Amino acid sequence: MTKFWTTMLACASLLVVSNFALAKNDGDKMGSPSHGAQGQAHGHKHAHLNGHNLLGDKIKHDGKHELGRLADRVVTADVKNGKVDSMAAGDLPVKRVKTNKKMAELENGIIPAAWDGGHQLAQYDETYYGYCFDDGYNYTCYWYAASDVNYADYVWVTYDPYY
Repeated sequence: MTKFWTTMLACASLLVVSNFALAKNDGDKMGSPSHGAQGQAHGHKHAHLNGHNLLGDKIKHDGKHELGRLADRVVTADVKNGKVDSMAAGDLPVKRVKTNKKMAELENGIIPAAWDGGHQLAQYDETYYGYCFDDGYNYTCYWYAASDVNYADYVWVTYDPYY
């Protein structure tokens, strides 16, 4: 009889503790199914920068060029033969990504379309390449058109907006 009551007390304790754990998790919506299969809708704040505009005329000159700062780290682009070969932001690892969506607007706000003799080509499909850096809080990507990047020598993964 003593074992029965000990077992009942242990089971009741587990139920009480699990109810407290569930109640605590109800306030934390990041793990809820409504936030996607990965458990986080936006685990990081994403920032998209137009690398071409930041680089400007420097893309015509080989070497390392400073584009700005990211979380107290200097962001540089390594240009070779008029194309961005790599980027770095201090000790942050770089992730090479690609997408068919325009992620950073042009300076004048116009998104270019493919035209051939006044007819828009429906099959026109531009790929944009980005160098992304994750500082633990923000996920910052510097985007370029294919014509600005040496993309053939590297592996590029598809950009994931839910990272």
